[in-house]
Amino acid sequence: MYVPVASTNFVDELSDSFTELGRDVGEAVPRLIVALLILLVGHWIAKLIRRLLIAVLEKVGAGRITEAAGLETLLQQAGTSGVRLVGQIAYFLIFLIFIQISAEVLGIDQLTQLLTDLIAYLPLVAIALLVLFVAAAIANWAAGVVRPFAESRNMAWVSTAVRIGVLVIGFLAAFDTLNFAPSVTDKVENTLLQYLPLSVLVAATIAFGVGGIKTAQQWWAKLAPQPGPDGDVLGDATSATGPGRGAGADDEPPRF
Repeated sequence: MYVPVASTNFVDELSDSFTELGRDVGEAVPRLIVALLILLVGHWIAKLIRRLLIAVLEKVGAGRITEAAGLETLLQQAGTSGVRLVGQIAYFLIFLIFIQISAEVLGIDQLTQLLTDLIAYLPLVAIALLVLFVAAAIANWAAGVVRPFAESRNMAWVSTAVRIGVLVIGFLAAFDTLNFAPSVTDKVENTLLQYLPLSVLVAATIAFGVGGIKTAQQWWAKLAPQPGPDGDVLGDATSATGPGRGAGADDEPPRF
């Protein structure tokens, strides 16, 4: 009969499907175990490197960079510090490499390629963060230098403008490192580098020049020649009679 032949073909196809499935599972299970072992070893290695890196950075005082940038207080409120943040980033980078190796062992080509591109891009992210930290530290330092003079002239906005200008240049440099809209960032950065020093100079002239007019008037009033009783202009007594001699030194007869 024809029907039993059809049933036999269906059973054979079903059996072949289960056999192929069992073969795939048998090949996948060892790969999965190896991938898990790779992740476990990667976790241990990343933790060890994080611990060593934090110890070295704390010993050399690398936390002063985040303190100078004004970020240490914010990081402490978040329950971490600048040094520990760097250690955590290093842990993530190293563990990500082991994830990429595990994906390659499992034969997941799309994930492997994605992680490979991400690992190649992450060093640029680390450099961009370093640029931001240094720019923030320089901005705080420059604002601190300008602040006392600006506040004495009631021009406190000058220090804020200096800080914002340096930070903007730092952000543009970080974006340029990440190759983020390079044509735009290059134009803006070149414009700022061209006009920011001139702006700071003009602001300083306004703050310390116009604001110091009163001080200059007082200084000139002390040094300017004064008219005498007969209308003659009298200079400074000390400069006129010479150093170490009083106004009546010429009236004293010479001694032999």
